[in-house]
Amino acid sequence: MQNAAAVKGFFAAQSGGDLDEAFGDYIHPDFRFAVSCVCNDELRAVIPWAGYEHKGREGYQRLTTHLFSEYEILAYETTRVTDTGGQVFVEGHFRLRHRETARIADSDFLVRFEMRNGKIVSGQMYENTAAVAAARRSD
Repeated sequence: MQNAAAVKGFFAAQSGGDLDEAFGDYIHPDFRFAVSCVCNDELRAVIPWAGYEHKGREGYQRLTTHLFSEYEILAYETTRVTDTGGQVFVEGHFRLRHRETARIADSDFLVRFEMRNGKIVSGQMYENTAAVAAARRSD
């Protein structure tokens, strides 16, 4: 349960806008994060923050700054947290509105966190990237 508590704490601190707490209390120094996968040029072309490995607090902050400068959160909920020992899986749903196109991205998601000594060392988010990309298009 220590791992699940760390992930829940990270989500709570992050949603409250407190990256100092999120990274100070719950994140391992070797932290890295990816949206969908890494090394995917096709994905990067349609979603500029996806398809990369974001390293450390600075990388994660660039990711979230870019994401939330484009999208307004309409709904965001986690529905299940599953601790398997060395990994924690978070299931949920989001609904976002693109700030320029006003199009909606609606998706279930799954985030897989790798844990080390009760801290999050890496994360990978799986979402409906087609919906996110479509909401960015103005056509």
